[in-house]
Amino acid sequence: MKKIIYCLVILGLAITSCNPNEDIYNALDAQEDVIAGDVEYTLTDEDYDELEKSFGNFDSEDEAKSLIPGLLSSKFPVWGLGSSANVTFDLYAPKREEKSLIRYTVSNQDYDDLGHTFGNFDRESEIYEFLDWKYPTPEDRTLVSLTYKFFSGSTNTLNNGFLYINGAWEFILGFTNAEYNIMGEGFPNFSSEDEAAEKTAIFLKDKLKFDGYNAGDIVGTMYKLFTTDVDDIDGDGSTTDRTTYSYVKYFIFNGANWSEYFDVISSTIQFGHDGTTWVPDNTIKYTLTGGDVTFISDTFINVSGFEGPADNVGFFGSFDRRASSGNYWSDAMLLEAFNALLENGNFVTDEGQKYVLTFVIYNGSTTNETKAVIKTGGVWVYQ
Repeated sequence: MKKIIYCLVILGLAITSCNPNEDIYNALDAQEDVIAGDVEYTLTDEDYDELEKSFGNFDSEDEAKSLIPGLLSSKFPVWGLGSSANVTFDLYAPKREEKSLIRYTVSNQDYDDLGHTFGNFDRESEIYEFLDWKYPTPEDRTLVSLTYKFFSGSTNTLNNGFLYINGAWEFILGFTNAEYNIMGEGFPNFSSEDEAAEKTAIFLKDKLKFDGYNAGDIVGTMYKLFTTDVDDIDGDGSTTDRTTYSYVKYFIFNGANWSEYFDVISSTIQFGHDGTTWVPDNTIKYTLTGGDVTFISDTFINVSGFEGPADNVGFFGSFDRRASSGNYWSDAMLLEAFNALLENGNFVTDEGQKYVLTFVIYNGSTTNETKAVIKTGGVWVYQ
């Protein structure tokens, strides 16, 4: 008899043992559906190695957009829909320097031939017209070290560089004799490339301080070295004497100081998880402030159908989301309010821009609610 009872007990355990496991798996699946996170992440050397980018940077933003999602999946394997990552990485963005050099001083005859009767230029466009006239078919990366007269209140003699890149002339900032003196040079040239890089970076901070440059901006400069005339630049037939050569060097601004630019810039792209994978995403997550709520209240308090809700939200600071309330904010009313708020001049309003808006509501208790909107056809709609 006992043997029969034991067998029944064992059989009962075998029959019921599947249900707890199934419940556990269902619970885990439910958890995975709601796991989301936000991160600010900067790629490390190890990350570039994992992506087989041996130089520690990407060749283009498109390449970064294609490779980073896989990296994020390995870094944050349990994150899903609603997750976001601001990823900072290095991007190879070379600035081409000179390949050949032409030194030229604009003559009085040149000014006359182009109709500049006062013997000078007085608009920047006139300089480029001269270059196209003087050098109609230059080779790519030809640098013209150009000395010319320019009138801006008074006539000044300037020497700037113009680098021919991909079919267009690029302005390259040169220095006057007086500016070389300010940088401690007895002659209008530097003794070495290293000296040029060090002194120019310091000088640019003062020279360009009122020109409105922002962090990440790059400026090309033309510096001079007194060196052996291997290309017979001065045209005297000798390649062993000494003369002044001009070279191009770029500098990048970090918001406070300038430093030599080495063809790599830092860039940031936001990625979002769409429920399946990571994708480049421009979503901005934003929590409405007290000032935003006041703006909405003031904007809609005299609009038909909004009077009560607008007055109520202005007084309590929360949107009444009780459908039975006379101060109820429906989804459609909220969307009108979001359109007004986002178009008030303080937000990014490009077509296709996305916002995830968090705001305080009252639905029997005070809590937060979130709505996602996107700019489509010139208006904001729910995603």
